[in-house]
Amino acid sequence: MLPEFLQSSYARYKADTNTFATWLLETASQCGYRPPTLSATISNAEKSKSKGKKAADPLRYSATIKDLEKLSQVVASSAVTVPKSVLTIAKRAIKLRKTVTSWFLGQGDSRNNKSHAYFITALEQICETLEWKTTQPSKPDAKQPASTSEAQNDAADADMFVNKFAVLTVEEPQDTAAQTQPTSAESKKIVKVTVDEESENEPADPYLRHSIFKTICLLRDLKNMRTFISKTWSEYRDKKIDLMNAAVVTDSALRLARDLTEEVEADWDNVQGIIFDLAASYRGINPTPSMEIGLPYNKDIAGVAELCYTPTRVLLESFANVLEVDHQPVFKKGYFGTYNPKADRERMSMGQKFNEDKIILLSILPEFCMINAFDIQMPTGDAVTEGLTEFAKTKKVTLWLCFVSQIFLDVHHIMRHSTLGAFGDLRISGLRIQKTIDDYLQLSRTHPQPKFWPKEGDMEIQAIGSTVKTWIIEDMFLDIRVLSELDRIGSPPEKHALFSQHAILCGLVLFSLNLRMQSVGQKLVTQWYDVQQLAFLHNLVINTPTHKDVRWPDMDAFIKIHGESHIFIGSRPKNASESLNRLELATGISSAANFARDSRRNGFHKPDGKNARLLEPTTAVAKLFFAQYVGGPREDAGILHIDRILDELSQKLILEPSGKELQRTNPEVIIARKWSNAHTIDTLQLLVFLKSKLFEEEPILMYNYLGMHKRSVELLRLIRDKEHHKFVQYFTPAYMPDETFISNIVLLIHHVARGSSQNPLAGQLASGGAQVVSRIVGSAGDVMREYLKKNGDVACKELRVFCKNKKPIQDDIAYDEDKSDELVYSLLNIEDVLGPSGIASLQTGIPIA
Repeated sequence: MLPEFLQSSYARYKADTNTFATWLLETASQCGYRPPTLSATISNAEKSKSKGKKAADPLRYSATIKDLEKLSQVVASSAVTVPKSVLTIAKRAIKLRKTVTSWFLGQGDSRNNKSHAYFITALEQICETLEWKTTQPSKPDAKQPASTSEAQNDAADADMFVNKFAVLTVEEPQDTAAQTQPTSAESKKIVKVTVDEESENEPADPYLRHSIFKTICLLRDLKNMRTFISKTWSEYRDKKIDLMNAAVVTDSALRLARDLTEEVEADWDNVQGIIFDLAASYRGINPTPSMEIGLPYNKDIAGVAELCYTPTRVLLESFANVLEVDHQPVFKKGYFGTYNPKADRERMSMGQKFNEDKIILLSILPEFCMINAFDIQMPTGDAVTEGLTEFAKTKKVTLWLCFVSQIFLDVHHIMRHSTLGAFGDLRISGLRIQKTIDDYLQLSRTHPQPKFWPKEGDMEIQAIGSTVKTWIIEDMFLDIRVLSELDRIGSPPEKHALFSQHAILCGLVLFSLNLRMQSVGQKLVTQWYDVQQLAFLHNLVINTPTHKDVRWPDMDAFIKIHGESHIFIGSRPKNASESLNRLELATGISSAANFARDSRRNGFHKPDGKNARLLEPTTAVAKLFFAQYVGGPREDAGILHIDRILDELSQKLILEPSGKELQRTNPEVIIARKWSNAHTIDTLQLLVFLKSKLFEEEPILMYNYLGMHKRSVELLRLIRDKEHHKFVQYFTPAYMPDETFISNIVLLIHHVARGSSQNPLAGQLASGGAQVVSRIVGSAGDVMREYLKKNGDVACKELRVFCKNKKPIQDDIAYDEDKSDELVYSLLNIEDVLGPSGIASLQTGIPIA
């Protein structure tokens, strides 16, 4: 069930009509009018209260068309001015009802404009009655259509109005003497108004009944979702958004659709068949299949069939007929024809399109049967796989399952002309992840197992690598076929048959892998605290006149992701003394009180990874899906809990400086403002917001923490090797128990640098105006300069190669000027990212040894 803040078109229609009725009732009450039925409702509530029954909940009042007509007459004859927002929401409801009904009755039908429900006709007359009572504009050209900004303001006012009139407070009539006394809370009754549309004046025509309207609203919402999903995958195909974005948006839409359809299907059996038959009957069309062109329905009613998902329903039911217990179905290649991905679908006839869908869907359904038969645990869940796997078990065809199957086909058709499919993107990203893990494991063999890094952490890293190998490099389904001897039956499927056709699953597997890599990577860097300490050292180095040119784009990106104030506990330190104080506080060596007094304890402390400041995910929307696609508690997981993020964004907009011009076309801004006004959002707006935020978070999610850890350890070792004799001289040979405390040398350098700055001779040497630079800081800067020439932008290079959001995290003018050809840039750098063995595996399909 959808949460209250998320509205379907039908839910918004009901909210609009009920709110309009609420305003009429309240305004008429202020004019002294009380409907007899309302008085009876309040009287019954008082009787219930006197008998000890609970009366805290709002009173339910049902207003009929006659009630609304009478209320509008009372308001129209009074001196009350009708707010424009009142009529805006009423007209919004009228427009939706007429649009949906017009489609159902048949576009172009001569009866179209005369066959709307009586309720809508009456509501239009009520609006006409109240129209002249609205505040009239002073300009003479007021009759001209409102501008876009004015229309948006009207919509915003309407949303605020809906939010305000959630319930109605009606004051009880009082005696004249009592009217001089303050009105008590007990003298007011909270009434929740609902509109009863199917009154005695409603025509008997079953096509116009309210229940039919509710169902067609659902089909309209599903159609809008389908259009949005198709546009999303077109953007992915055209390299405007990444695969993860398209997949998460699609899967979220499918899960929202399930909640929408379950609500309607709970009241109806065979929703699709009933609507299809009624629409055909009203149009006077015989729904008998057009067998001569290969269609299972009359071609003259193809539009209705598409809206009701009749084609996919026919295909699923035909497949269900051949399913047998303890029997694995096998698709016979070529039985229905041969699928040609290079064919132009736009030029196909309806029958040819249906047959192509038959080939695609029936060839992949046995894969989902395998998941059910062998209880295969997929690397992550997705709505398509879950729905079709359940179908293989129950053989039950629902409207939602037909919608899911149609979306699967739509995505397949959109990707047919792509030279690099979704599985290609998944594979190349999997090779990148595998190389990252291999490099980390190779580094781990060069030092003891850290006491502060649990073995479970390495187990998770190895598990991620195992997922890549099992599902992306190798083919789990192919292995099962060999073991169960299914490969001897029928046509042997191609390797990765499911992934190569299931783009949504590919995107969600990649999303899950990157979420896991981000999570374990942030934990690793938090425990080692090596990257953060090098941030302090790099900052100290570039504050010296001789090393201002030591650039580290990967570190700049790291700091931007997590914020300077979090890494440095405030703004960047300006000298060695301030830097050491902040670093000790950040590592947990010194308490806040000691930090405030700038005190030092006796002896030297070594970070153990227990008290350091945690790195928190800064990908708020991606984090919302962690439990859903990776695992863990799901109480606050998924798109249905995105209201928290909308609250934060709305608050941020409120705090924006008034002089700052916000982009009027920015979907986040528009949606956040709507949320601020009404705290409601429709499904399409939610999906637009989700896609926008995922695009923004893509490069942050894909930042390579494990690679950054590896390079940090390498750099620290180089600095340690160069200055080992000085560390021994200053801090004895026991300055570093083992290499798991390699980041400790940053603290040592800070101590030496602060000591140098406090040396009495330093003041004499600086009397000429030249800044005194600690020798050991300069030495570390020299090592950094040489190492970072080759290794300073590895993480950012990965992001440019793999991310569709090409806006660099770091300020990199050279990239903007010299790397404008993204394709050439990616080809030149992909070998640097994957390594020679990764390139070989990508080209030949042979697993990396």
